Parts: sequence; C-alpha cells; structure tokens
Amino acid sequence: MRRFNLRHEIDDKWLVVDGLTMEPATLGDVQVSGMSWAEACDFVDLMNSLDAIERDSIRYAAPLAAV
Repeated sequence: MRRFNLRHEIDDKWLVVDGLTMEPATLGDVQVSGMSWAEACDFVDLMNSLDAIERDSIRYAAPLAAV
C-alpha cells in the first residue's frame, strides 16, 4: 500500500499528502508542495520508497534485536 499521494492545488501546482494523517507531507522540515505535476510524481515515488525502506528495516531489525 502506498502511503503518499498527490493533491492538486491552486494555480496548477501539486502537493504530496501523507495518507496516514491526510496532511501535507514533509521531508525533513520542508513541506512537499508547490510543485509541477512531474516533480510531485517524483517526490511521491521517492517518499513511498523511503517509507517502504523504513518499514522493512524495522521488520528485519526486530529479529536481530532478540538475538
């Protein structure tokens, strides 16, 4: 399941929305908004990849912590 999605803003700009909070997503402390459609698509892919890596690392780290 993909956590991050696009939302169309005013003036033909796009923002990335966090599907868990339904709020604009942030990368670090920067809100991911005000982008062209192509840029926003790239950010959605990037942020969903980072989220998948984080979830997988937690899943694989748990068995190692028990050793």
